[in-house]
Amino acid sequence: MAHIRKDSSKPTTTISLEEKLLAMVEDYRFSKRKENRSAAIADLLQMGLKYAELVEKKKARQALG
Repeated sequence: MAHIRKDSSKPTTTISLEEKLLAMVEDYRFSKRKENRSAAIADLLQMGLKYAELVEKKKARQALG
């Protein structure tokens, strides 16, 4: 269960990233002019989850015929 800070309505979590991956997140953040690292990571997660869903749907269609 995520922790909800008193000063925010959004749940929070802590993650650890390798330096190279964090640098990639920071590059994305600045190229897309995101306000902060959390916003960049949230965008990347949403895109990744959407992509994973599309891949699964494609696999299901291919399995049917």
